[in-house]
Amino acid sequence: MTDIEQVIKEVSKRTGIDKEIVNTVCRHPFLQTVELMKDDNNIQDILFNQLFKFKLKRRYKENKIQKYTTK
Repeated sequence: MTDIEQVIKEVSKRTGIDKEIVNTVCRHPFLQTVELMKDDNNIQDILFNQLFKFKLKRRYKENKIQKYTTK
């Protein structure tokens, strides 16, 4: 399975762009997603264009501040 570090290395090699810049660009959508999901007031689903969707469980849409439990 390919991990993000391999993707960064390959993109940097193919394009000739510095690894730090490629790293920032590759990780930005995921860091932004984490930030949005941690926001207590935001209950919207997050869609990565044509890839997949992050959805909050129904119990957290009702009360996002609620402590995480398995039930």
